[in-house]
Amino acid sequence: MLSLLKKESVTSEAFIFNENLEELLKYMVRYGKPRLSYLGDGWYCKVEMNTNTTGTQFDVSSEFKMPTPIAAAKQCHERIISALKALT
Repeated sequence: MLSLLKKESVTSEAFIFNENLEELLKYMVRYGKPRLSYLGDGWYCKVEMNTNTTGTQFDVSSEFKMPTPIAAAKQCHERIISALKALT
């Protein structure tokens, strides 16, 4: 079974990032390698998640064409939390 590396329990996470993009991106580093891109018609955020299983990769991302960088990062963060809860 895929096992993810994380520093704290996902169920105890209660962080709210109010328009602080830098803090949110720094926080998401605990789950993997965050990327934030502007694709010409909107923002996109993706995190290549940390795993401890050889040969596996697990990515979590926002929708394309998000209106702001913080919207893309918040959606990606919410999806990370949902994915981790589903796996645990």
